[in-house]
Amino acid sequence: MSVDVGERPYWTDQGSAPKQISPVNQRSSIAAQLSTLVNSYTINLGPPKTIIVPSASKLATLQDVLVDGVLLPKQFIRLDPRTNKRTIAVDHTGYTVNASDGDLHFDLGTRGLQPHITCELQNATAYLSQFKKSVGLPITVDGFFRCLFEHPGFHSNDDAHIFEIHPVRAVTLAGKSLSFAVGIPNQKSIHTWTSPHPLNNQDNRIKVSHSSTTDTLTFTGMDGLDENYVRVPGTVSQVQLTSSGGSPASFVLTSPDIGHPIKVNSLQNTRATGQLAQLKTSKVSMIGLRNLDLAEAIKGKYVINLLAIDIQPA
Repeated sequence: MSVDVGERPYWTDQGSAPKQISPVNQRSSIAAQLSTLVNSYTINLGPPKTIIVPSASKLATLQDVLVDGVLLPKQFIRLDPRTNKRTIAVDHTGYTVNASDGDLHFDLGTRGLQPHITCELQNATAYLSQFKKSVGLPITVDGFFRCLFEHPGFHSNDDAHIFEIHPVRAVTLAGKSLSFAVGIPNQKSIHTWTSPHPLNNQDNRIKVSHSSTTDTLTFTGMDGLDENYVRVPGTVSQVQLTSSGGSPASFVLTSPDIGHPIKVNSLQNTRATGQLAQLKTSKVSMIGLRNLDLAEAIKGKYVINLLAIDIQPA
């Protein structure tokens, strides 16, 4: 369903052959495919709380993605945990920048009041007016495809999603291309691995199984909340700066806060990858974005990795 055009998976509706796509009807069908995938999961209140994710193998291949669609009005998805019916409502206050982290959460899809793909642009104040006046226009979004159980729908105020494009690295909007740095969010949005909530407690409780027959992942034991940005100290090893096809750089971080080695990805041509290349010491303090490793989940392992945002020598 995705193919390499340049360095990133590019969503098409024409099998696996690379193809340039510009008509609006084809653009809409592209967003429709991904939106269907990311909004097909179901939840159960339990106990224990459960999240079931179909099409796991397709989702696990996604990392740095490029997706065409329409910039929708700001809307919310409510997921009824008893019936798993999704209800979409427009937020008539429109787009705003999140006061906590400075990010803009915008919605990519095909048309209003239909399930969308959540996208998150960092440090977005300077771009807010451009997005507000471009609602309803075609948009192409380039960014990191991420999974985390932060707002899955167990709570009535959740904008229900477990997948998002975050961080957004570039958009083409109203015929104008805009590129964005993967930068440090507002300090008050950055937590540690141990505070305000010990993240290992939940991570160790969550179990996952994979059905090869239905290609479905079943997760159990989550709280229904999680943390985005974390600051962790540690020791860097197994650095891989370059890879084929523009895949992220990577390294292993061993941190006393986490208690076990964790894989860290770092997007190419970002501040963090430049910092990684220039490191003169293995001791660091880094800011990262938590992400669920779906490839490991298919193996029956619940594994969190990190996306590097900032890496400083310690």
